[in-house]
Amino acid sequence: MNYDDKSLFFNKILYGLLVGFLSPVLFFILYYIFRFGKFSFHDYVSFLLESKKIVNVMSLSVLPNLASFMLFINSHRYSSGRGVLTATVILGVLIFILKFI
Repeated sequence: MNYDDKSLFFNKILYGLLVGFLSPVLFFILYYIFRFGKFSFHDYVSFLLESKKIVNVMSLSVLPNLASFMLFINSHRYSSGRGVLTATVILGVLIFILKFI
């Protein structure tokens, strides 16, 4: 099928960037709720920083971007897929830098 780039809904790099940056934040919060729900969010972040596990949790938080990337690519929304991929690369570089600080 021939898809016109302008006829697809949510086919902009900005939408992909938004999804690419918000889904890790959402996953980070969901991880907190299900794993450390008894503690305050401040205690949770303090624990992650003190135990040096923040990089590990951030790496896991980027994983849901794979699902959104595949969803955009399989529905022929290539611009949005590029946005998710760009956000994932930016977050990956940030996590890599934090790993060695």
